[in-house]
Amino acid sequence: MNAKKARLETSYDFFCAKLKNNEAFSVEQIMQATGWKISTVRTYIAKNWDDFLIKESSFFRVDTEKFSYEKPEYIRMMSQKLKHSSNPFRPELSETVESLVEKARDCAVLAVDIYNRPMTSFRTYGFSVMMIIAWTSLMHAIFESEGVDYFHKKQDGTYQTIDGDKKAWELSTCIDKYSALNNTIKANLEFFINLRNKIEHRMVPAIDLTVYGECQALLLNFEELLTSKFTGYYSLNSSLTIPVQILTSRQPWQYETMKKLQARHYDELKDYIDVYRQNLSDEIGNDNKYSFKAFLVPKIGNHRTSSDIALEFINADSLNPEELAGLEKGIALIKEKTIPVANQGTLKPQQVCDLVEAKIGKKFHTVFHARAWNYYKIRKKGYQAHGCNTEYCQYDEPHKDYVYTQNWVDFLVSKLVDDDEYEKVKNYRG
Repeated sequence: MNAKKARLETSYDFFCAKLKNNEAFSVEQIMQATGWKISTVRTYIAKNWDDFLIKESSFFRVDTEKFSYEKPEYIRMMSQKLKHSSNPFRPELSETVESLVEKARDCAVLAVDIYNRPMTSFRTYGFSVMMIIAWTSLMHAIFESEGVDYFHKKQDGTYQTIDGDKKAWELSTCIDKYSALNNTIKANLEFFINLRNKIEHRMVPAIDLTVYGECQALLLNFEELLTSKFTGYYSLNSSLTIPVQILTSRQPWQYETMKKLQARHYDELKDYIDVYRQNLSDEIGNDNKYSFKAFLVPKIGNHRTSSDIALEFINADSLNPEELAGLEKGIALIKEKTIPVANQGTLKPQQVCDLVEAKIGKKFHTVFHARAWNYYKIRKKGYQAHGCNTEYCQYDEPHKDYVYTQNWVDFLVSKLVDDDEYEKVKNYRG
């Protein structure tokens, strides 16, 4: 460590100690602690410390509210380089990392802007597209900062290229490679990757409220990872506000109108969403990092001005048992009731196809599915209960058709990941 930096760190420790003990101090004490000449101290007082030092006669005090620096930030503030001193809270990143982080942040802000615009009718798709770009850029920034080679390579070890540029990992590859992401966050990201692919050529604004919780979790998870890796300087908090809503929820007639206009596409997507959620474990499905769930409860004060802010999020983990019990009592009044339904947990053929296709990364449509159950002999042709392997399928007497189990999906995935097996089933005409 050079002498100048050592003295700067000493001055930081000096100010922290004085602030902690609420002590006044003189110029001479600063000189004694740091070894600086009086001219140097006076220069710093006039140019660098004037914002957080309070003068009291011939003494000084540190302003509690204005001295908010961590040591690295303080060192940058004291730098002779304008880039550092003018913005000390900006972390020092390489040019490439900084560019990727800023791209990630800007895309996330645009995603929220799209979602919150009152006249936007295709908000979920626009939000999903921009957030996937944001997440991809954030993952690339993390890999770049950690020295990870995040580009696709050919079998001979050379880089794959697109229009002369190295082909970087797509988001699905990034989350597979990045072990620090927990399974809940991965489940949320995989949900949106598949959803984005499915709604690319569909007009389905009716799903907006259906996936609101997943959208909110996607954004909050992004913010948490962004700030944990690249500090609160890049936080989205200063750029975003809670939107003002006119309706507490969409009315039934609005849903019915949109569903009639988009019936086939809506039902296909709704099937995908329902099946994906059903196949999550309770631990992941109930985790706010997969789908953020919150109740907006009026905040009551004794006086008109008693509430500092109109809206605030309360972290349940920070509440004591009495506070949590009171909150849960209020929430219990407005919780939805889950109604048991027939055939719960079973899947229609299209739902099986969607799940298998997402897992194996290959086309798997309903015709292919028919060849699969015929190839593996899990049921007979036609519609009859006799001869159906109940581990994989079940005959539905009232509807005169078949439903399938998660075991069937798992079986197909285990078989069709093999390219040779995939081709055999695909071409089967038995």
